[in-house]
Amino acid sequence: ALRAGNIKSAFEQLKYAESILVSNFSDGENSSLLAITCNNLGCYYKRMNKLHAALSYLRKALKIEIGLQTDDVTVAGTHLNICAILSKLDKHDKAIQHALCALELVGAHVASREEGSSVSQDDYTTLTVAYHNVAVEREYLQQWDQAALAYKQGFEIARRCLGDRHPLALTMGKSVQTVLEKAQKYPTMGRQHPSPRSGPQLKAHGSPSRPVSRPMQEEDGADEDAGGLGFDHSDEDEEEA
Repeated sequence: ALRAGNIKSAFEQLKYAESILVSNFSDGENSSLLAITCNNLGCYYKRMNKLHAALSYLRKALKIEIGLQTDDVTVAGTHLNICAILSKLDKHDKAIQHALCALELVGAHVASREEGSSVSQDDYTTLTVAYHNVAVEREYLQQWDQAALAYKQGFEIARRCLGDRHPLALTMGKSVQTVLEKAQKYPTMGRQHPSPRSGPQLKAHGSPSRPVSRPMQEEDGADEDAGGLGFDHSDEDEEEA
């Protein structure tokens, strides 16, 4: 429904699914479905720019996934979604921790499977996105050398595994030089030169690009810049842990 642009219908279906699954939470299969539903609700609220509600649902999803020992790539995707929300809230110290968790999880997953040639394109995409988000948060924290390294590592993976013309490969390659130029212009560490607010998540030049969100399922169809209707549910000023 989200992919088709039917925002109200998508919200109603997700909330109905949530109510059914919460009432049967003790069942293992229902717990897994609840994690998916919470993740999709998190992506939905992110689209609506209800960032605190999105963060709340994504944290619920992460807690369930960890308890169920869900596969590493799925957990990494949730960490990346949380990273994207925290970055929009300008909580970059916290955002980078989730990006690093995602990178560690998916990096270990890919490394363990590469010898058997069983790594999927989605795995490589998630790994590239993790490097991208780490680099973006390093930029916001003005850790230029580490940002450039993360961009370079992500670029090499994207170029080798996704192709030279893949959007992530193009973005990561351009960003390496951009960060090195910033390092020369602003050599001092810290926040003396705060980065301006940026636009789309894959902005290649100028201010740091926003971290890429990794929706839980293709059906979620989360368009990063979608705006529109607002809802009151869970939009109170919730303090981030």
